[in-house]
Amino acid sequence: MKKLLPDIINALGRGERVILTTVLESLGSTPRKTGSAMAVFADGSSKGTVGGGAIEYEVQRVAREEMLPADSEPAKTLGYSLTSDGTGDLCMICGGDVTVHFCALSPSAELLKALKSAADSPDGEACIELRIVKGAPTEITFLPPDAQGDAGKSAKRGKAYFEKENDDYDGRLTLPIGDLGRVYIFGGGHVGRELSAALARVAFNCVVFDDREDYALAEHFPEAERVVLGDFKRIDDSVTLTGLDYVIVVTRGHKNDYEVLAQTLPSPARYVGCMGSRRKMAVIRERLRDEAGLSAEAISRLVSPVGLQIGAETPEELAVSIAAELIQFRAGA
Repeated sequence: MKKLLPDIINALGRGERVILTTVLESLGSTPRKTGSAMAVFADGSSKGTVGGGAIEYEVQRVAREEMLPADSEPAKTLGYSLTSDGTGDLCMICGGDVTVHFCALSPSAELLKALKSAADSPDGEACIELRIVKGAPTEITFLPPDAQGDAGKSAKRGKAYFEKENDDYDGRLTLPIGDLGRVYIFGGGHVGRELSAALARVAFNCVVFDDREDYALAEHFPEAERVVLGDFKRIDDSVTLTGLDYVIVVTRGHKNDYEVLAQTLPSPARYVGCMGSRRKMAVIRERLRDEAGLSAEAISRLVSPVGLQIGAETPEELAVSIAAELIQFRAGA
């Protein structure tokens, strides 16, 4: 959602209306789930996605032809059937049903203030709430980090939450702001470079850490949020890991891998993975137990070999396999 906000704010600032479309509910096999959002602008362009293909084309059509030209502030909720025999509303064969809400955003000082507050908020610390009532304009509220209740807690875990009140789909849709957490890539070599690029394309924020001046260069990682030159033995000097973060260890050698893992496995990071052979990782696990004094529970958190096992060999392939595993983990976290 956060990536849509700058374009929405700019359009509203120009005095243009924007149609925000969001998936409220999906049942069965559908392209996108609750909270997937797409904005449709006055020039007919769009940003974001609610599923692609025929469903996205139809949602864009409704937004452009039925919503954008309207003088009032309408809101509507439409259901689409994606039956397995291809005879549903859109002749798609996904095999599910999806409900999409259309919300007209008109320029106002109050709305711009709320959206700007959301855009400026740190990732994972706030959310936007849509109050949906059939036949009425949708109210949009910025919920600060101290938002309470199940909706706020769910959104802070990176999951959109729709509190449905009746069959008309009145209710509250709570959307998380941004992508929760960061991926800390320890190692700026070939795999680190490819991984930073691959993860950026699938909406992960990355921080790259290396101890070599000629590797820890921002120009090597144009997609990364930050590049850190530091000491692998003292990562706390430059990095503070939270329970929302991921750690991927791809340094140039087992000694550095050990140093990083000895510090990150006891941390609150929700995922810690390391690239290496089974033999290498067995030796590192022994050192983590015998030398670093880590508990069996802490060591058991280590994901290795890291990445989905697809037979990856090249740095590019390894980046794809690791990115795929993080997508899988994020989806189920």
